[in-house]
Amino acid sequence: DAIRNTRVTAGEAGGITQHIAAYQADHEGDTITFIDTPGHAAFTDMRERGANTADMIILVVAADDSVKQQTADSIACARQAAVPLIVAVNKIDLETADPNRVLADLAGYEILTEDLGGEVLCSQISAKEGTGLDDLLSKVMLQAELLDLKANPDRDAHGVVLEARVEKGLGTVATTLIQRGTVRVGDSFVAGEANGKVRALIGFDGKTRYKEAGPSTPVSIVGINGVPEAGDLFVVAEDEQTARELAASRARIARERKASSYQSGLMQSVAGIFAGGQKELREICVVVKADVQGSAEALAQSLRDLKLENEEVEVKIKVLISENGDVTKSDIAVASVTPGTTVIAFNTGANAAALEDARVLDVPIEYYSVVYDAIESVESRMQEVLSPTPEGEYVGSAIVQEVFNIGGTGNIAGSKCQ
Repeated sequence: DAIRNTRVTAGEAGGITQHIAAYQADHEGDTITFIDTPGHAAFTDMRERGANTADMIILVVAADDSVKQQTADSIACARQAAVPLIVAVNKIDLETADPNRVLADLAGYEILTEDLGGEVLCSQISAKEGTGLDDLLSKVMLQAELLDLKANPDRDAHGVVLEARVEKGLGTVATTLIQRGTVRVGDSFVAGEANGKVRALIGFDGKTRYKEAGPSTPVSIVGINGVPEAGDLFVVAEDEQTARELAASRARIARERKASSYQSGLMQSVAGIFAGGQKELREICVVVKADVQGSAEALAQSLRDLKLENEEVEVKIKVLISENGDVTKSDIAVASVTPGTTVIAFNTGANAAALEDARVLDVPIEYYSVVYDAIESVESRMQEVLSPTPEGEYVGSAIVQEVFNIGGTGNIAGSKCQ
């Protein structure tokens, strides 16, 4: 935000970045393309996607917080992608700031900065005050010179989809970073399992229209049939027929992989049942809808990773749908099949028809704008399923031996405590 002189996080709920974004900034006549990824721990997949796309990573660490879990995740993503790091120690204007502690903690992750005799470039900055930013950008350009970064613009475009969303009046819009070649209006292309023909190229400011875009240029591409997954490769094809055939082949391969994964999971489950000693599995079903595909993917994965258990019961989350866009009638129809299913709308709404169906079918729709609020709510529901007592604590269990009907009193269960 400080580099662009904007306030993106101010527009984000909770004051944290929750979307991946690509934009450009000028520094002393040079243009730098940034891929901004969320810092919250739930968005590990987004950070990994950013790391795999970037030529270098600026690791922003707060001087008053030092290394957190998301910092460690970012370091792991950088190592996995074999991308060099530049450390930016932020918030040095605060009285509680301790930059030396940050550098010492990073050393524990084998990140040795120049101040400690290492090779990792480091800048101490204050985004709020605007200090140290020129030094940081100068070090980015220095790193670029050392890496001798080059790309060929005179070839068919090749890039990566960072985000995909559906916008009224435009259809599917994919925020894409062009890595090699040049994309032009009218080009046929394939992006993951989707394909299309470029109808418009919109700049990162949302207003500028381009006729073509070259290497390291972030653009929103309009004209896609279907919604590509965040992280899918974007490739310009020779013609529409080639693009359709390639997209169809990718879709077939994806279906085969899903079928293989399902069969593998089923075999493991059956083997576990025959082996004995398995806990009772209780599943909470949810439908996840979000404003952009990346957020839906990140939230769904965070929910799938949740697990609570005691000596007898294990509770997990089953995500029935994970898509971008408003909640629709079809989402409510899917949710209504399994009793107790909740629809989670993250930074999105529900159309009138979906609201009416949800009321009639008694399907709850929960709206969230901050990712950890959604996760905490689901965790609370898991605790209730694990131990359905008012306090949410496990009290005990009993086996019903026989049921007695006592007239107007009702049924009484003769039970044996375990």
